[in-house]
Amino acid sequence: MLSAYISDSEVDLRAASEQAVELALRAGGKEASASAASGGGLQLGLRDGRLETAVRSGHRSLHLTVFQEGRVGAASTTTFDPGAIQRLVEEAVSIMRWAQPDADNGLADAADLAHDGPQPLRYEAVSDDAAALAEEAQGMQRALHALEKPAGTELRTSEVGLSCSETLSVMVTSTGFCRASLGSSQARWCSVTAMRDGAMARDYAQSMARRCGDLDAAPGLAERALQGAAGQLGARTVPSVTGPVLFSPRTAQALIEDLVGALMGAAQYRRASFLAGALGERVAADHLDLLEDPFEPWGLASGAYDGEGVAGSRRLILDGGVVNGYFLNSLNARRLGMRTTGNASGPYNLALSSRHPGGDALAMQRHLGTGLLVTTLSGGRTDPTTGHWSRAVEGYWIENGVQQFPVAGITLSGDMRAMLRGITHVGDDVERFGAFHTGSILIDAMHIGGRA
Repeated sequence: MLSAYISDSEVDLRAASEQAVELALRAGGKEASASAASGGGLQLGLRDGRLETAVRSGHRSLHLTVFQEGRVGAASTTTFDPGAIQRLVEEAVSIMRWAQPDADNGLADAADLAHDGPQPLRYEAVSDDAAALAEEAQGMQRALHALEKPAGTELRTSEVGLSCSETLSVMVTSTGFCRASLGSSQARWCSVTAMRDGAMARDYAQSMARRCGDLDAAPGLAERALQGAAGQLGARTVPSVTGPVLFSPRTAQALIEDLVGALMGAAQYRRASFLAGALGERVAADHLDLLEDPFEPWGLASGAYDGEGVAGSRRLILDGGVVNGYFLNSLNARRLGMRTTGNASGPYNLALSSRHPGGDALAMQRHLGTGLLVTTLSGGRTDPTTGHWSRAVEGYWIENGVQQFPVAGITLSGDMRAMLRGITHVGDDVERFGAFHTGSILIDAMHIGGRA
């Protein structure tokens, strides 16, 4: 046993995966891949200073995929004994035989497999001392209550929490690939409901990292949550207008998610993308770069290989606003007549930057001038095919670079192509959200729907 959370050794996981692949080939599969994983974690939550949740979890899984003449079948189990693996194989092969064939189905080409290569730092042992973690959560609660509150503002409810987890996985294919991956993750969060003059508002702050030392300090999390909630008290609407919009780092990630979705191989193949066939086309402002880095030390989306055993590469997805690449697995790469980019498990770490940085948060407000600062996105969606973007939002009205009052009850809409081309600045106030690194994003014009 590697740790208190990982109940199976790398040897055990490899043996289970190899057995599944071997039996699948004996049962009639032409190709097969198997991935076994073992891990677990701990989550604690306090509400108004009292322990509300304390959950210790564990997981183990074995996933098998079998191919034969363009047909594919897959099945999973949580048990590694020989009988369970045999049943797993029978189920996957049975599904495969009934599946419709697709000549592009199959394992990654042998030449693309990452048998060796860089192994980014992804693991630091996490604590399994529940008492110590509970005391840390209490410390976050104390930090929150120690903060000075705006005059007349009452802290109505508060929630703080933390989690930590570890996972070990091994992947084996019938083409000779076999590698292991070990990762850890930690998270801390704080949620606050503030009240003043009968009005209530809620906000939160969170931090995620692979190492405990990379997490934001508890006082900072508490202060962001409290300021966000208190700042929204007394929010009102504004007249409908078309004007500049500044997305905070937390809300700016949604724009990157929409861009990434449009560049995924499946969306490109189906032409279900507002950026269909955009490779080599300038789709965003010419000062923008979007860097993908699979090997960033301690990156939350770092990895030596994807779900097919193919390594990604450090590359510019956007280079001066020009689409330089898609996110492809082997299937969609074959369909598009391209080569896999090692993104079968999704994008790696992505960082949006400008060749003309916009400065800190206050500098970005000055660039905005008069317009809307968005701090929260709620209902709404992006049409992935047309690029129509619409959200209910909250935030602040800015005049001459200075916050005037909080706003709520408004909608924001635009066209993703126009929005990407209309990005005038990206801030230095960079925050990390999962795979994404971005600062605040300023767009020159969007429709702000408020009162008539």
